[in-house]
Amino acid sequence: MKRGGGVSGAVSLVMIFCVLCLAVFAVLTIATAKREADLAEMTARSASEYYEADTLATAIAAALRDGLPLPADNVEITSTVGPEGKTAAFTVPMGENQGLEVELLLGGDGTLTVRRWQTVYTGLWEPDDTMIVWDGE
Repeated sequence: MKRGGGVSGAVSLVMIFCVLCLAVFAVLTIATAKREADLAEMTARSASEYYEADTLATAIAAALRDGLPLPADNVEITSTVGPEGKTAAFTVPMGENQGLEVELLLGGDGTLTVRRWQTVYTGLWEPDDTMIVWDGE
């Protein structure tokens, strides 16, 4: 009786391939979970910074409306007087490269109209010219 060893060798190769695939998938899963945790942390920090700036901007707007002292010393307020009334504008810093820009129209009767309440990038923009682009020649 002849015994063939070809089947057990093929099964071993398939088993080794499956174990390698599972190991690669496990490493990819761990790497993805780390990136997702970092992204969640960055999003939470960004939201926290926005709501802190929003709270301060709301307090400044209320102080301007009521004629009270400003709750922040590090915020510069520029005001102009136009035909519609007095306009006050300021930027509350949030994080390293962002700010909350606010522009308010203060009416003479104590009303306050929000003209702009917007998050803006305040960092210096530097173009990336390291990539060589074909100029047509």
